[in-house]
Amino acid sequence: MSMVTHEIDPFADTIVILKNPCKNFAPWDETLVSSQIEVPEPEEKQLINAQTIELAEPASGPTQSEDDEIHYLVSSRHLMLASPWFRRTLTKEEFVESSKNASDGRYHIQANDWDEEALLILLNIFHVRTRQVPAAVSLEMLAKIAVLVDYYELENAEVMERDVRDWTANVRRSVAIPSSYCRDLMLWICISRVFHMSEEFEKATAVAIKGSEGWIQTLDLPIHQEITSSIDCSRCNALEHVVSELHRLLGVYRDFNYCCPHNPSYSFQCGAFLFGALMKYMERWGCLWPRPENPFMGISLNKICNRSGMTKNTKWWVKSDCYDYYRRHDHEKFEVHSCSLNVKIDEVVQDTMAKVRGLKLQDFRDNSQVSFQN
Repeated sequence: MSMVTHEIDPFADTIVILKNPCKNFAPWDETLVSSQIEVPEPEEKQLINAQTIELAEPASGPTQSEDDEIHYLVSSRHLMLASPWFRRTLTKEEFVESSKNASDGRYHIQANDWDEEALLILLNIFHVRTRQVPAAVSLEMLAKIAVLVDYYELENAEVMERDVRDWTANVRRSVAIPSSYCRDLMLWICISRVFHMSEEFEKATAVAIKGSEGWIQTLDLPIHQEITSSIDCSRCNALEHVVSELHRLLGVYRDFNYCCPHNPSYSFQCGAFLFGALMKYMERWGCLWPRPENPFMGISLNKICNRSGMTKNTKWWVKSDCYDYYRRHDHEKFEVHSCSLNVKIDEVVQDTMAKVRGLKLQDFRDNSQVSFQN
């Protein structure tokens, strides 16, 4: 067994023992492609969802050795002042950690799977070791710290306010929120929730609503189920709107009594042309039959809207109503008919995308509590 010791307080009365330190933080499962999952019946959804969540665990991933230990020599008073979790652990008699270990006369507190450096930064902050605390951290490290902040109930910790303010300001300047559903996007959702970054939370969840294809990979990060459920609900509502509008258009053009808005004398030809073209496109997009239904597994809003925007310029020609006064041509003149399928599809897509909004952070927080303000 290998062991590393960090002496944070030379007069330590407590040892925080980190076992199985994290070697692979929040792994993204590339093999978990929702489009390969069959659309479940309602009674099957809960089972498949549980299986999906299980695939994303644990956040720490495989470790080099399950016997590795990191010891942090710290002060119990500093821990209790900073964290309600440590205060309960060290003062409640039902916790074994509340009694000093007979072997060395110190409190022993167990921790598992955390990142070694993130925990060291956190404990240095608790002990006001300012020179040992980095002025800026990466998005990855900030997410690792956010996991600890959430677990140890540090959202109201005054001792962390300045460092969190500096870190989040740096990440805002240096790291853009991804434009697609990916691992970094989930890190952004995590840190924006924990550190109360309202604008970033709304932007990141909007990207997830547009880009995800099914249930969200939370990577065992502190992203509550209420948040992921709201993301998927918004996604499904937007997809339902697109699919419903396309089928509504199909019904309009299929109607034998369809009237062309530009030239009623061509109503039958216009309706037949648009109906046939739209049917072919919807078949290609997988929107025709069977009609996609909630939960729209394997379908993202971006994917279906991008496909809809790639329609060929569907045109057809009719006899021109313009009279050639000079009679320079013996043949009949034709012009492009004014009705455009592309315009109608673009209206559906743009209307749907414009209505998509990210989640509001205040809807998922207890506003009575003071928390990090960014």
